[in-house]
Amino acid sequence: MLPNIDLRIANMIKALEQVVLPALPRDQRLARDQAMLVAGHLRMMGEQWKSALRYEQVALDDLQGLARHLLPDAPALLADDLKAALSMAQACDRVSVTAIERANIDLGHAVDAVILGGKDHAPLPPESIDALLNYALRHARRERSWFKANRLDPDQHDLPDLETMLAEAD
Repeated sequence: MLPNIDLRIANMIKALEQVVLPALPRDQRLARDQAMLVAGHLRMMGEQWKSALRYEQVALDDLQGLARHLLPDAPALLADDLKAALSMAQACDRVSVTAIERANIDLGHAVDAVILGGKDHAPLPPESIDALLNYALRHARRERSWFKANRLDPDQHDLPDLETMLAEAD
């Protein structure tokens, strides 16, 4: 029987904390800090991995909503690129984290180009600015919730856990 991902991550953390760290000399602060950093990231990944696909789906859905909002007022050349990226995002394999990440990146570049206004740096209309700011607030809260387990956010107690955050997106 093969160990599952949770057990494998737990064993890596245990090895770092119970074997590697004690073997490092106390004066090797950088090595000790890095080992603790890796253990912390593994712990966080252990909490996140089962939600990664849904997280990426929610992020892409939200970005598609922003793209659709920006499309009517986008300059013609940029609108064509945005339409193409939006079409590719809508057609991506929704059960592949890699495909969704790629769609997020490509659509994000097209959205960025519209926000920057092309060579003319055309300003966004007020409604688009409002949509962009609302998207940014949702995106920031989503990312802060995703990384809540690192315990660095000063308002971590005000953030939802992963399950709640993803359920709120539906």
